[in-house]
Amino acid sequence: LLQAVRALMIVGIVLGAIGCLIAIFALKCLKMGNMEDNIKATMTLSAGIMLLLAGVCGIAGVSAFANLIVQSFRFTTYADGGFSMYGGGGIGGLTGSLTPRYTFGPALFVGWIGAAILVIGGVMMCLACRGMTADRKQR
Repeated sequence: LLQAVRALMIVGIVLGAIGCLIAIFALKCLKMGNMEDNIKATMTLSAGIMLLLAGVCGIAGVSAFANLIVQSFRFTTYADGGFSMYGGGGIGGLTGSLTPRYTFGPALFVGWIGAAILVIGGVMMCLACRGMTADRKQR
């Protein structure tokens, strides 16, 4: 599962980088040759789809890793349940098994926030390509 998480994150990074490059070349202020608005709209749509897919890969990878963390801590026990070698069954009134406490690190939150920003940016770019195409209504 760890290899799948790594693969998802690498695919997300590559898709995000390619989407950003396409988005740069799809800017209206950048003129290269005879690029028409419908070509730039198609480039904007493809960049938005790539950013959206990169965000989905990032969310899936970070969530799978968080699930792996939760599962690894769920099956871990820290108490032996009996008398310790120092005597006494419980020190300070603490007896029985201690429940493990897991906390998500800041890297997981950065991953979730970054992937959410990619998804929002991808949706916005997909919606922006509609405004770049010329309206061809027949009157």
